[in-house]
Amino acid sequence: MNYMIKNLHWLIRIYLAYVLVPIGWGKMGVMVNNMKFLGYLVGPFELFGPILILIGGFIKFDLPSNICSNCFLPTNQILTRLGGFMVLVIMSGAIYLHLITWGHDFSRAYPAIQLFVISLYFIINPFKSVE
Repeated sequence: MNYMIKNLHWLIRIYLAYVLVPIGWGKMGVMVNNMKFLGYLVGPFELFGPILILIGGFIKFDLPSNICSNCFLPTNQILTRLGGFMVLVIMSGAIYLHLITWGHDFSRAYPAIQLFVISLYFIINPFKSVE
């Protein structure tokens, strides 16, 4: 049972990649929602964010302590945190567009809110299971 709980994060990582990688692949090189330069970043962030989260589960990549010895940001599992941040930024924009700009009800923004919470969890707790 302990083995299953210890590796449960893989289910979340795979789910995030399963949902966002095909969507991001379809948006590569396409301006999304007439947002000028930022519209071109949606595809790469949706594609490479989950990929970094998956890679971060295999590779322990920490910043050296001499680079950021006095900074307030955590330096461990930087790939997982970076991927989570990329997804968080895109899902923040998606939630804003659904609720504020387009005036949709909460149920239309719910998938973006779920992915926002998952990415926030990977930023806060990147699963230091790689020893």
